[in-house]
Amino acid sequence: METQQHPAGARLSLRGLPSLFWYIVTISSGVALVIILVMVILGYRDGLRRGEAQTRQQSAILLQRASDMLDAGMREEARAVYTRILEYDPQNEAARSAIATVDAIDTTETVPETVAETVSEPTATDLEWARALALYEEGRWQEAIQRFSLVQSLQPDYRIDDLQQKLFVSYVELARAAVAEGNLEESVQQFDTALVLDPNSVQVQEERYMVAHYVDVKTYWGADWAQVIRLLEDLYRIDPDYRDVQFLLQRAHVHQGEGFAREENWCAAAGEYTSAIAVLDWLELRPRRDELAASCRNASTG
Repeated sequence: METQQHPAGARLSLRGLPSLFWYIVTISSGVALVIILVMVILGYRDGLRRGEAQTRQQSAILLQRASDMLDAGMREEARAVYTRILEYDPQNEAARSAIATVDAIDTTETVPETVAETVSEPTATDLEWARALALYEEGRWQEAIQRFSLVQSLQPDYRIDDLQQKLFVSYVELARAAVAEGNLEESVQQFDTALVLDPNSVQVQEERYMVAHYVDVKTYWGADWAQVIRLLEDLYRIDPDYRDVQFLLQRAHVHQGEGFAREENWCAAAGEYTSAIAVLDWLELRPRRDELAASCRNASTG
């Protein structure tokens, strides 16, 4: 009887083992498949992002190349480059717009003889004017000035009022940029050039006045304190918050006061310190002012 029970038990174990095994295999395969799908999706998205970045970079390079061709008068070559951009980047609006512009120029140049009298071909001056306006609108003031000056050299009476106004604005903006960068002497020259074009601009006159005075302050600093104080007081009266005028005026009074003290002109020295305190009251000035005032009183009673 014992010899007959062992085979039966063995058959029961073999029947149970495959179902558990296949269950585990099924679960493992499902998890592996999910992982593979996630990796494929992530890889696909990463590839798309890289492809888009490469497309944008390549489009920017080709757009610049086509723009250079247009500047050189190579319109057909530029159009071919713009078309190439659209082949792999159909949504590129810059290339599409540029093609429309080139086609418009070509259409103007190929006007039939029957309508040639009513549609004139753009001249070299017209093209330079268009380039100057584009630079002007982009705020590229120095380049715009060069283009507008070229227009003047090609045709002195071309849109003369409009051209001078735009040159005026370009020089003013160039001067303001120089002020922001700390190039004050250069900015004064740019303001002067602008005022030659429009001498009645009160605002530009005032801006030029403030900058020029500030430049003079730096010129006389340490050499003539009385002149420095006069210049700074003028700026301070117009705009107390202009640059660091308040601080400089206080320091100029202190330097002038110490100069009087070295000459033993105690009363004048005390007066300069009083003026410095009136501009910017720092506690460190008061003890020195009181000391000089005491010396002034002693000198008067002595």
